[in-house]
Amino acid sequence: MVAQLVITRILIDGAILTAIVAPILLLALYINPRLALSDYPEDVKAVVPPRTKRERRQGMLLAIPLLLAVIAVPLYSTWSLKQQNGGMMPYWMAFLTILGVLQIPVLFDLIVLDILMFYTWTPRFVVIPGTEGMPGYKDYRPHLRAHLTKGNAMLVVASALLALIPTYLY
Repeated sequence: MVAQLVITRILIDGAILTAIVAPILLLALYINPRLALSDYPEDVKAVVPPRTKRERRQGMLLAIPLLLAVIAVPLYSTWSLKQQNGGMMPYWMAFLTILGVLQIPVLFDLIVLDILMFYTWTPRFVVIPGTEGMPGYKDYRPHLRAHLTKGNAMLVVASALLALIPTYLY
């Protein structure tokens, strides 16, 4: 019963978080792909000048709603789960719920946005002017490695820290 509650919360709230995050990321890429320059292939980054002060400021403005969503949705998810579970929220339950909710948009980003859209399709709006045809646009392996190593490690640490809030504060 508890496992079913956790899985349901992960799927529902992970989908909600994905529905918030994905359009913001796509809109940012459409407006100015250089806002995501740090996520671009190494060969592209090597020939493109660093982001301007204005672009860094735009990136920070973009990061604010993303950060709020990435914190608020998993915390809402654990709050809802705690209510559904009779006010009980052991740390492991909070941790797994938060990790699962965060993993859904990360997997969507990796599979749909990165591998299918960016590396397979490569629409014009994601190509930084002057880098057309560079081989990095078709090599998804470094990005996949980063997601599976550093990205997942960051998710585990963030989930472990966020899980303290529902366990001890509400």
